[in-house]
Amino acid sequence: FLVMSSPSLFISWVGLELNTLAFLPILLSKKNKLTSESSIKYFLTQTLASVIVIVGGLIMLVLQMELSMMVILFGLAIKLGAAPFHSWLVTVAESLAWVPLFILLTVQKLNPLFMIWSFSQINSNFFHLIVFSSLVVGSLVGLAQTSTRALITFSSISHVGWFLTGMAFSLETGLLYFLIYSVVLLAPVLLLESTNVSHINQLPLIQVKLQNQSILFFSLLSLGGLPPFLGFLPKWVI
Repeated sequence: FLVMSSPSLFISWVGLELNTLAFLPILLSKKNKLTSESSIKYFLTQTLASVIVIVGGLIMLVLQMELSMMVILFGLAIKLGAAPFHSWLVTVAESLAWVPLFILLTVQKLNPLFMIWSFSQINSNFFHLIVFSSLVVGSLVGLAQTSTRALITFSSISHVGWFLTGMAFSLETGLLYFLIYSVVLLAPVLLLESTNVSHINQLPLIQVKLQNQSILFFSLLSLGGLPPFLGFLPKWVI
């Protein structure tokens, strides 16, 4: 709410920091010892991105506006996990439980999206580079993954390209895409958590009712944006 309602870059930055600190305890889990490593990676990356955003704000005071907007966009793209600044997101996602992963791929993207819309040049060449590379990297690198967490993460990187494309038209279009994406992502995440599937080769071995298996495959097709599923609607709108 602080980020959404603030016209000031500094207050929005404070909101980003509070959000990062609040998310760190969610990352930490006693059951999985790898989460401490991923939480440190997350914290360091977010801190670096925050420093870059603040430097962008300081450049605005001293030098020209365009360079400042580009530096702010650079910092926010790292926070968003957009390609080509996505490698931290994949390493953090691999060791997370499903629910924290869902939060990381949805709620945690809201603040950078609002700030990109408010404080950076949306139709600059650098912005188009981030959109294009997110779409390409998310789609092509995802093909080489066998881990379901990595697949969902690369799918999310590809969707970030779509969020930003929506934002370039209007804030409402970007948010509509984001909300539908969050709903569509929830179904496969909950199904994969309940069946405890962490690799693709386990999918045929799911010992559940056939109906559940078809729901999982339908929800994955929806996440891919195939008609006539819900995931196709926001792509059609854009």
